[in-house]
Amino acid sequence: MTLFGRLDILFPDGQRENHQLHGGAITIGSADSCSIQLADPSVADRHLRLDVSADNVTITDLASAAGTFVDGQRLPAYTPVPLRDTADIMIGPLRLTFYRRSDSPTIAMPALSEQTQPALIGFRAHLENAPATVFPASNVTLPLNITNTSDSDAEFRVEVSGLPDNWVTPDRLTFPLPAGEETQLLFLVKPERRSDIPPQRFAPTVNITRLDERQSRLRLVGIIELGGFGGLSLAIDPPVCQDSGSFNLYLLNQGNEPLTLALRCEESRLDLRLGQASLTLLPGGRAQVPGSARSRQRPLVGQTRQLPFVVIAQAENPAGYRVPLPASVSVTPLLSGRLAALLAVVIFAAVALAALLLFQPPEPVIKELSLSQAQVAQGTPVELSWSAEHAGRYIIEVDRVPVAELPADASSYSLDTRHYTDPVDIALIAQQGDATAIASIRLDIYQPVKIVQFYADRTSMLRNVFATLTVRWAVDGAVSLEFSRPLGFETASESRASNAHGEFALRGAPSADFEILLSATDEIGNISQQALQIAIRDPECSPRRDVLLYAGPDPRHNQVKVAVEYVPVLARGTNQNRDWLQVELASGHTGWGAYSSFLCQGFTPANLEIITDIPPLPTATPSSTPTETPSPTPSPTATMTFTPTATATEP
Repeated sequence: MTLFGRLDILFPDGQRENHQLHGGAITIGSADSCSIQLADPSVADRHLRLDVSADNVTITDLASAAGTFVDGQRLPAYTPVPLRDTADIMIGPLRLTFYRRSDSPTIAMPALSEQTQPALIGFRAHLENAPATVFPASNVTLPLNITNTSDSDAEFRVEVSGLPDNWVTPDRLTFPLPAGEETQLLFLVKPERRSDIPPQRFAPTVNITRLDERQSRLRLVGIIELGGFGGLSLAIDPPVCQDSGSFNLYLLNQGNEPLTLALRCEESRLDLRLGQASLTLLPGGRAQVPGSARSRQRPLVGQTRQLPFVVIAQAENPAGYRVPLPASVSVTPLLSGRLAALLAVVIFAAVALAALLLFQPPEPVIKELSLSQAQVAQGTPVELSWSAEHAGRYIIEVDRVPVAELPADASSYSLDTRHYTDPVDIALIAQQGDATAIASIRLDIYQPVKIVQFYADRTSMLRNVFATLTVRWAVDGAVSLEFSRPLGFETASESRASNAHGEFALRGAPSADFEILLSATDEIGNISQQALQIAIRDPECSPRRDVLLYAGPDPRHNQVKVAVEYVPVLARGTNQNRDWLQVELASGHTGWGAYSSFLCQGFTPANLEIITDIPPLPTATPSSTPTETPSPTPSPTATMTFTPTATATEP
């Protein structure tokens, strides 16, 4: 039977279950009929369903009362949501971790018995492995936290591999780290702008080596999503071609994604033809398109002149950008100078005689010209309507560039505004022979606001732990931006070159879920909004051994509970000296234990909030009869659990 993934279930008491996923519909709940049965008050009879196949895995909440949370976001009822290759699922106090089976070298499903960071290696490390998106020529930072958990100072070497050359700085680093100390390293990932590297997912590997007699090593894997970029280069040869001659259009896709283009020429006085109306270029691909140009009305006499025209390549993608390329056609009169002069005399005489003998046709008159809308967003079609008399044909011009030629019976024209970003002047030209009438009207075109990117460097934070949250944005068409910032946070840094893009960093110790709202306003007052939801997770620590818990941060306080070795507890705060932790057991009881007795994930006491409401030390009562102190009863030990984010190796 084919294995498509695995589901690990962590219970509050430290027990763990592992379930292999072989495909089909898998129901999870407290009822006996469920595929996976969970005995917990927060779990509904039929709580959720997993639909597993080789191509996709989706999760559906079955209208449960407690709800189902994926990566900190609550799922809507009866709405299938795709799962990533790894995903954290919460049902009340139960934590479920999903791993997809894959043959890709960038995604691995950890073995059931694998220990990611054994205590024997003398240090621990954490690498943010949520997918980080980066575009060529931009950059993203990979933060790595390393803690020396041994009793002696040590020297460490960190090496980064799994990315193309020169993408990451630094790629190798050696440094000392005192015993019990923690440090953070920042690796800058900046991809080159190359068309031969398409958008794809990379899995950078961070190898950490402790350089002492044991040569302990640890391997962590992150995820980098490389985005796409576009670029187009055009050239025409010859730039000035002869009347009724040919030319060649050369195209080069400078981006890293396939590019589909629509090609056209614009000039009403020329008959322009291209060998292809559309084509698709692969990344770095080239193409040659033949073309021809001919004047519609070659002059009888006069001087040789050049008629300009424009070749336009329009990208058929969401960006929709266009690249214009100017060229021209050299047009020579039919008659030479002397013959033209003689012919001009004859024609003048004939015309004068015709003017006396023939009735002149009436000149064209434009009575009315109107627009369906005077102001529109870019890309909104606009209807141009008119009423005119004695016109043989009409020409529509936008900012003196002809865009359409219409017959005498036309009375309207739909203008495509996708290619204009500013107010334009629209002219209607009515022609009858040599007589011309012109009417113009102004159309105000504005760029609508669009939030292109709005994200934070993390989707969750630890409760009551001071940390920095970096928010980045990219917005098109905004004249002003507003951000709602959570209470209790201070701005650590801010960088904004314009309203188009920027970032800011907030620092604080959150106590509950919060959101950051971006409001972008365009030039006419339209507002677009987008919110970032930041989930709050409880900070966890694991006792290194059975730890006695006291009513206060001093062993002279009364003993209240025992924290069992390797059974996770929640960190609620620290004392003024930051050498004791107040922790909460799975039973809900709290007590104080020395920080050195715990192994904490992702934080140190220096980042925890200080608890000032500490009970006073109890008054010692003298006793005349010595009593024997009973030996503590051994506490049961629980199975040590690890979050499978990396693989540790021991030489």
